[in-house]
Amino acid sequence: MPLPAIDNSGHRLRRNVTLDGRRTSVCLEGHVWEGLGEICRREAIGIDALCSEISLRRVRSSMSSALRVFLLLYFRSLSEHLQERPGGPDGGDHLAKALDRFLNEERAAG
Repeated sequence: MPLPAIDNSGHRLRRNVTLDGRRTSVCLEGHVWEGLGEICRREAIGIDALCSEISLRRVRSSMSSALRVFLLLYFRSLSEHLQERPGGPDGGDHLAKALDRFLNEERAAG
């Protein structure tokens, strides 16, 4: 299910997500919601499923912080892949790499 249109004015937007069958609200900047939507499109995963995967791996951070850090790690993984294979096909499993990296970061911080 696609995310609603995003207000990229820098204001925080509250959205409802379902984590393991439980509805909760998350407040993030419009650009962050847009980035998460891009990940969902690239990985063919719904926002609720993505948020649930991230929630399962977070140790002590808030859901909002976890989503921001995951977003950064996902796109860093893409960037690193492009540096390793400039001009090559986009064949990396960026979602799994970013989720693993997020889990390792959370464990190191916890």
